[in-house]
Amino acid sequence: MRYFDTRFLEEADKFIAALKPKTIKKLLYNIDLAEQTNDPRLF
Repeated sequence: MRYFDTRFLEEADKFIAALKPKTIKKLLYNIDLAEQTNDPRLF
């Protein structure tokens, strides 16, 4: 169950693209986890 959907602004896409691949993977993992969990520490 998803509690919300994340939509990135164009500026955010550019910023994320400039990060290291390992950092991008961790960031997207955490966002995906936060979408599926009702945990205030993640959001």
